[in-house]
Amino acid sequence: MDIFEKTKEHELAFADFADKVDRICEQLAPYEENIDLADLKAVKKNFLAKTDDFFREDRKLNIGVIGRVKAGKSTFLNSLLFDGEPVLPMAATPKTAALTKIEYDDENSIQIEYYTKEEWEIIRNNAKVQSDLAEFSLAREIIQMVKDRGLNADDYVGTVSERKVFADNGELNKELNEYVGENGKYTPLVKSVSVTIDREELEDISIVDTPGLNDPIVSRTDKTRQFMELCDVVFFLSKSTGFLDTDDVDLLVSQLPQKGVKRMVLVCTRMDDGLRDIMWEKDSVKTAYADMKKKLVSYTDETLENYKKTHYFMHSNVIDQCKEPVFVSVHAYNMSKKTPMQYSPKEQKLFEDLNRHGEINAEFLKELGNMDQIKAIYQDVIAHKDDMLLEKANSFVPNAEEELKTQLIRLQKLAEKRSSQLKRFDREEIVEQKNQYTEQVNKINMKLEEIFGEWCMKVENNKTQALRDLRGYYRDYLQLNEKEGSTTHFETSKVSNAKWFMPWTWGSTVREVYSYDEKYKYIDASDAIENIRNFANDAATCIEDTFNRSFDIAATKRQLLNTVIENFDVADENFTPSYYKLLVEKTLNSIEMPMIKIDVSNFVSGVAAQFFGEVRDNAKRTDLKNTLSTVIGELFDQICNIFESEVGSFKAKVEEMKQTFSNELLHDIIDELNIVLEKYENKEKEIEDYNRFVTAVERVFPEI
Repeated sequence: MDIFEKTKEHELAFADFADKVDRICEQLAPYEENIDLADLKAVKKNFLAKTDDFFREDRKLNIGVIGRVKAGKSTFLNSLLFDGEPVLPMAATPKTAALTKIEYDDENSIQIEYYTKEEWEIIRNNAKVQSDLAEFSLAREIIQMVKDRGLNADDYVGTVSERKVFADNGELNKELNEYVGENGKYTPLVKSVSVTIDREELEDISIVDTPGLNDPIVSRTDKTRQFMELCDVVFFLSKSTGFLDTDDVDLLVSQLPQKGVKRMVLVCTRMDDGLRDIMWEKDSVKTAYADMKKKLVSYTDETLENYKKTHYFMHSNVIDQCKEPVFVSVHAYNMSKKTPMQYSPKEQKLFEDLNRHGEINAEFLKELGNMDQIKAIYQDVIAHKDDMLLEKANSFVPNAEEELKTQLIRLQKLAEKRSSQLKRFDREEIVEQKNQYTEQVNKINMKLEEIFGEWCMKVENNKTQALRDLRGYYRDYLQLNEKEGSTTHFETSKVSNAKWFMPWTWGSTVREVYSYDEKYKYIDASDAIENIRNFANDAATCIEDTFNRSFDIAATKRQLLNTVIENFDVADENFTPSYYKLLVEKTLNSIEMPMIKIDVSNFVSGVAAQFFGEVRDNAKRTDLKNTLSTVIGELFDQICNIFESEVGSFKAKVEEMKQTFSNELLHDIIDELNIVLEKYENKEKEIEDYNRFVTAVERVFPEI
């Protein structure tokens, strides 16, 4: 896009701002031992990177699709760009997430960027560390994935790029699955992928599917951050079942708005999942949908307002754009363009779950899908891209000065707080304060043991009942009802057709056909196969119900929040209600109830290979009953193993959640107290240095 030329005025303004940051950093440099200036220095670096990128000859309108793994980004983009055709791979995991860029070119191609040798060496070293922290455990998983695929990493890492040409969308999907798909051969070695497509509507547009900023692989996070620095428009995706949790809100209102984003669209995805969760308590799917949207809008407003109260500097323009999220369900939208006969098994299941009251039709599915609104927004963005970019060109310096001011205020307040603590408290009091916080956490941990332990106990208790139910199903599906059938037999006999008054007919006969029915007993082989399938379906439902009965989200949310409130001094300046509420939401949203799938294809094919149709022979009937008994028994054992495995996984997840919740409760507070404690060795000097830093910051403010 060659429409903006860096004028002399631009160059002077940009150089003046860069010099200003240098002067401020130089004035504050003597205090760097007490206050980290890294974020302040980054202001200039980011500013220059953004302005240099903006005025390059091939500058495009950068549209970011941002959201965590499983938020539905790939599905969203497939619907937006490819009319629902599954071109971009779905079901990526945190360990395989890669940044994917889509742009226009007259030749369809894929360009793959592997990890550099230095980045791969970091991953290798991290994999050797026996720690449960995400960056180390994830590194071990990536190394294992490379081994499982039989790859030699050294053959790929360090490669600047690899380019492949493709003919159509099908070939593109196949190639992308190999490089960024969850089970792709080269996926664990790929950091990012650029796709060019011969579609003129993409000209001057760069669309990027980002893996998010909570990626433990630092190089991938850096790649995402680099793009976000240059982002003009953002579609921010958050799934309905975990809408705007702590991580989402922090990224949305704390990081993205300060990066120069001009248009923000908050999208609540996978509305079908959220709707399924509340359908059981509603008498109408339309009522449920309306109530759900209303509650999510209210929750969005409350969450963003609470966050604003606890964070000094907020960009209200971006916040206001997010107050009315757009609700979508790509699955429902795709279904609205099909007949029920064309549904995939997954779509058929969604239809059955939502159609409990017989209200689902193409019109409602399209309303639930709501991708037309997204497409209208997208077209509006493209239509006004020049205006947005011109506005952005004129806002670089004001935005950068705003960010500089924000960083200075943050550093000033931090210095004031540390100085105040050193003045008000002696070392023993700070240690006591730290101990009090630690004691509070210990009290909370005892309560957490009770709360989370109750979940596990409920699962165990319900498991016992579920196993009794499964044994009942086992006995029921062993039974094969004998049915009664009948066969019609046809026979013939000789009958005289002589007439007394016709002597020449005397002694003549004719053959006459007659029939009779013979009844018999039989067993239908299809009933045995149906028993196997029904046993598996009932067992899966039974196991899922066990977990659903064991976990009351609303009650647990109250328990966790009450636990925090009861054990913290709510008048304490460190107590932030909105933070703890979001922490509770984040913890509960991380819970995913098991979806049980039991494959019976081998069992069914084994029976079908031996028996079919009506089994009438007594010996064969006995054989069928014995075979069914063996199959149901083996299936029962497999189901019990699946059940035990899911219970074990659930308990492990509960323990992980408990630990994470506990660790995050006072993480920042304790860290800050530790820093203050370190300063007590030279208390008076440290207080003087902090005060001088505050004064130095005040002196530089007039420059901004």
